[in-house]
Order: sequence, then C-alpha cells, then structure tokens
Amino acid sequence: MRKTVLLLSLLISLMLSARPAQPVPHFVAAKVGVVLIGTGSDGLALAADGSSLNADGRISQEQKLFPAGKQGAVAIAGAVSLQDPVGRRVREEVNVARIAGEWLAGHADLDIKAADHDLNATVAAAVNRFVSKRDPGTQKGAFKFAIVSAGFLDDKPVVMVTRYFLPMVQGKPMRTERTVTPAKAGELWILGSAGLRAASLERKSAVFTTATKDPAVRNYINLFHQILRTAESGGSGVTNRTAPPNRLATVTLKEGFAAASPQ
Repeated sequence: MRKTVLLLSLLISLMLSARPAQPVPHFVAAKVGVVLIGTGSDGLALAADGSSLNADGRISQEQKLFPAGKQGAVAIAGAVSLQDPVGRRVREEVNVARIAGEWLAGHADLDIKAADHDLNATVAAAVNRFVSKRDPGTQKGAFKFAIVSAGFLDDKPVVMVTRYFLPMVQGKPMRTERTVTPAKAGELWILGSAGLRAASLERKSAVFTTATKDPAVRNYINLFHQILRTAESGGSGVTNRTAPPNRLATVTLKEGFAAASPQ
C-alpha cells in the first residue's frame, strides 16, 4: 500500500511539473503612478493612470499613454515631472510626459524601435540639462521615471523599458538602465508599488483568472481596469500615489494603437 501511495505521489509531481509554467511578471518598483502592459494572443494591452507628483506633494493630472509610430505605444512610469523644490525664488520644471506627447505626435511615421531610440535621446537631453545644474542631495542615485515602449517590430511584439536614475553628484547625467524583451502571450509588466504587484497577482480574482487562461487583449483591459481602481482606492495595501483619468489602449498588427475601455 505504501509503495502505491509513493508511486501515485511521484506521478502527480511529474504531471504538475509538466504543466506549462506561468510567466513570471516583469516588475519595476515606482512610488508614483501605475503602468501596466500585457501581451495578449492578439496584440498588446496597456494602461496608465493620470497622476503627476508635484514638488509640494500635491498630485496633478497628466497624460502618460500615447500612440507611438506605426504600431506601438509609449507610457511614462514614475515621476513624470522633475521640479525645483518649493521655496526657491525661481522654480523650473522639466515634464517628461509633455515632451513625449509632443515629440510622438510629430513622428508618427517611425517604427517602435526608432521611436523609442529617438524619444529617449530627446528626453535624456532635456532632463540632463535640468539635473546638471542641481545638486541631487539626499535623492542621489534614486529612480525617477521610466519610458516604456511597446509594439510590433518585424510583426513580433516587443517591450522596451528605459529607467532613469538621478546622478550621484552634480554635473553628471542621469544614469539609465534599458531592457528589450521579445514579448510572449501571457506576459505581464507591472510598474508601480509592491502592493500593486500583490494586487495584480491576486489569484482569487475572476478577472485575473480569465486573463491568465485566455490572454486576449480584451481580457487584459478588464484586468487593468480593476487594478487601476484598486490603486486609486488604496485597496490591497497599494500605496502608489495615483490619480485619474486612467487610460487604456491596445496595439494590434491590424489596427495599430486604439483607445480601449473595459467590458
């Protein structure tokens, strides 16, 4: 009898190990805002909230999700605006979201790779002019924002994330970290707080289960809508500073970028 139980246990273990592994979500920690990307069987789904953190601690609204090139999208994660502290007689600002929106609107003929490269070059030049004249102080080396580009390159989905960190000393440019990932159906990118990550992976959620079993863009849109609402309400321990309006979109080979709404 004991041998039979051991044999059954072994067979069950082998069956479980033979199941396709659930892709591990890509996670980027950010204290401000939410950006979500999912690779569906029929394209890419994206979502971003509308928050921008000001130097005085207030939250203002900013568009952070844009069409990019022929078949792509760009989202801005983290602190979309670098500002001088309150109290300085003359205060300046460099707003990454506004730079991205204006630049992308004027370069709609590029593929996602070229758009990502040239946009990052434009943003880097602007933010480096700003930080070169300022002492990073206690925030030296801190992550500030990320430019997230997602779309189709040679008819295959790809996600590119470029993270920007404050320099360690005045006069140096911001440090960047860049990842380029060929995306597979069922993969998920989460840019936000650890609490947001936990809420996103809540296995008891019927919406999460549906998106996991059928990674179509429409199911990701429903999931992202739920996650953004959780972030705004502060549920599931989410501490991100978020604000509406939330924006959701899909990118497909046939239609390119299209605004989306939950069903």
